[in-house]
Amino acid sequence: MKGMLKIVLVIGVISMVTFYGCSGNMKYERYSSKDTELNVTMDYISGWMFSESRGAKGSYAQVTFYEPERKDKSIKAGIVFMVQESAQLKLQTLNIEAFADDLLEKRKKLQDMKVLSRAKAQALGHDAVTFVISYRMLDKFYRMDAQLAPIQEKIVLVKINDKFYTIRYQNVDKEFSRFNKAFDHIVKTINFKNSK
Repeated sequence: MKGMLKIVLVIGVISMVTFYGCSGNMKYERYSSKDTELNVTMDYISGWMFSESRGAKGSYAQVTFYEPERKDKSIKAGIVFMVQESAQLKLQTLNIEAFADDLLEKRKKLQDMKVLSRAKAQALGHDAVTFVISYRMLDKFYRMDAQLAPIQEKIVLVKINDKFYTIRYQNVDKEFSRFNKAFDHIVKTINFKNSK
């Protein structure tokens, strides 16, 4: 009986690592922004790619981290760090709650969007709003066999002085927990190069 229990436990551990990854053993590399508007260093998942970009007329600066290409061209997990100047936003009130409401209002355009959780928190040494949402989008790009897949997105919003910061993690629903703890770790490692 004890031998059978050990086998079941080993199979369970192998299944968990296979399906969800072993976040405790996740390896990280250090990112340092080239874009002075981003002005950060932070961990990212080892083996992932990243790219910095700017919005039209300087509306935002962001870095996107993403999994390597999948063979089936399906949706890859991604983590985004974005900064926006208050002056670039069309908010009636320039506070974190108004910013969160505005972002959620824009996300309502996504198919079957639902807010799974919303809470006040701390991030980057300041008050923050965090939420998790779900919606549906095509699971493969540029493929005739693409279908709508359930997606989850975890978002952390922070306002520091005249800038709003958005840090988010997106993945297909069935694999969301795979990098969820890694995302929490990454948020904790964000440091500004120059004091804010």
